[in-house]
Amino acid sequence: MNNGAATRRLLLPGSTLYVVFFAIPLAILGLYSFWTQVDFKMHAGFTLEHYQTALTTSLYRGVFLRTIIVGTLTAIIVVPVAYILAYIMQFVFPRKGRILFNIILVSMFSGYLVRIYAWRTILGKEGLLNAALLQLGIITKPITFLIFSNWSIAITLVGLLIPLALLPISSSMANVSKDHLEVATDLGSRGLKMHRTILIPMVLPGISTAFAISFILAAGDFVVPTMVGGTKGVMVGNLIADQFKGLAPNWPLGAALAISVLVFLVAIHAVAMRLVREFTRW
Repeated sequence: MNNGAATRRLLLPGSTLYVVFFAIPLAILGLYSFWTQVDFKMHAGFTLEHYQTALTTSLYRGVFLRTIIVGTLTAIIVVPVAYILAYIMQFVFPRKGRILFNIILVSMFSGYLVRIYAWRTILGKEGLLNAALLQLGIITKPITFLIFSNWSIAITLVGLLIPLALLPISSSMANVSKDHLEVATDLGSRGLKMHRTILIPMVLPGISTAFAISFILAAGDFVVPTMVGGTKGVMVGNLIADQFKGLAPNWPLGAALAISVLVFLVAIHAVAMRLVREFTRW
């Protein structure tokens, strides 16, 4: 009984924050999605009209598809890169790895907009990447699809999210002893097999968290698409933001869009984690 009471007391602060800042706002958002709006004023009621609009309008379907593709592509790139970096820092060069880890953490203290502008400078038509490729003679004219496209959105999001994905994976790997890997190597699990059968299953919680962070933040971001995606890079985050703060706001429709995206994200995350578990069983 004492242990149970102590556990509940330890969980109470975190649970309270979760309920106040996540569960209650999400419930309010879900409630708004069923309300109606007349003359820019919301009225309590129950209607599925906004979900029907969100799921049947061709514009919204196209933006949903683009968002899912960009979010999935970003997470698929971010998680393996973060995994490789975490492995190198933890097991290959542990001393230098701590320095690199701290450098990556320090980079996160720079402003979000500053980092986006940095990537815009790199990917621009007259940016650093095009200038370097032209100087080396690899290309004869600037590559235009690197900016104001889905590619520019994905590349920028990858650069922004790798440090965040690195944190949970590194935390999981810190709990893995190097002796486990040495024993696995002695028993014949080397190279990719060692990662697939030993290390990845042991750090799967960190990988799952990293994928969720990368996918959700990439799919929900509306600043990056605005700044590096241009008119062709509109994502669902932009649509939701417009419904809440645009010239003709429609909060119930914005709430329905947000809830619909959340359902899609949860489903895709579940499928991705199932595929990872199947991969580790081969």
